Amino acid sequence: MAHHNILTGNELSSAGLRVADGSPPSPFAEFLPVQWAPSEGGEAIYSVKRNHGISGAFKLHNLNDAINDRLPPLEKVLLEYRINESGYPVVTVADLLYSPYPWDTAAAGNILGEVAERIARRITKYFLKYRRINGKRGKMGGIFDRRFDPKYSDDYIVAHSGEYLLKIQRYPNLIILKQTGRTGEGAHGKFGYENIKELDGFFDYRYGGRRYILVLESKLERVNVNCGDLVGNLFMPLRELFPEAAFSYVLFTDRHSIITRGTNESYRQLKALPVKIYEELKPHGIDTLFFTFNETREDFERIKDFLITQYRSIRNLGVTLRGKTIITDKELTVFDGGETPHIKLVKDVKTGFWREVPMKHKS
Repeated sequence: MAHHNILTGNELSSAGLRVADGSPPSPFAEFLPVQWAPSEGGEAIYSVKRNHGISGAFKLHNLNDAINDRLPPLEKVLLEYRINESGYPVVTVADLLYSPYPWDTAAAGNILGEVAERIARRITKYFLKYRRINGKRGKMGGIFDRRFDPKYSDDYIVAHSGEYLLKIQRYPNLIILKQTGRTGEGAHGKFGYENIKELDGFFDYRYGGRRYILVLESKLERVNVNCGDLVGNLFMPLRELFPEAAFSYVLFTDRHSIITRGTNESYRQLKALPVKIYEELKPHGIDTLFFTFNETREDFERIKDFLITQYRSIRNLGVTLRGKTIITDKELTVFDGGETPHIKLVKDVKTGFWREVPMKHKS
């Protein structure tokens, strides 16, 4: 590892990004890795000084919860993400019904990955929208401005050059296609273009008169990033498509996938692979931001199980409920993780039979 710009512990807190080519400093300088030595003459390490700083929390809802009272059937919210006093829908009924795969136990890995992507996108969007730099905010928009309608966006071509094409596969996921000229049998695409990279998130950000494009990748507990692929199949094509922009790579994962464990966790020392990613991208003028989820793996498992329950319930399939159950002489109430019970039975004292009662939210 090359030990350049090595800082001591006292210098770490005031470190910023030095720009050698005269371009303006990165608006994300305080979030970038810094190489420093914890002790004078000691071995240099890379640390990240700051996380995104967004204290969000997820909230689960079933169809009978108050949030869904006035919403159309397909827009009813099943997973909400709350930041400060605002709530944002992350998964709705439409997401479950129009998914390319069933939200059932057989697709547990897909569900975990998609939920992680959606939460990472929400936090990153909030981070960019409300971040102040020297008292000033940047501006979101560009490609996805107010005129853009996500409902009619599938296969929308965002940008193209002679060799590459960037398009929306299924909003908000994008793909980069490369012109290979191959068609017919054995080709991995249409019209001579082949898919070379899928993007979990793409953010078009303006600050200080300059355009910044941030590409998000989310990983849940396993960071298996190919550094060469990042350069050759992601940022080289993007630089050809958007030559005027500066680029950042945002890797969103759990803390212990990027930060070393041990007695000095306060150093926020990066593991070997995150360091490799940073050092691979830096010579190409690409910033790397390492952000971590507020949620634990157990939280993601709970979300997954809840969404599977809602999917099976909506599809009128059998369900397994993991919420609390309240049993009295006259009532049996079972919760599924939402605010409102999944089912409630009341006993007829005369006949001894149980009957289901319509669900109304607790307020």
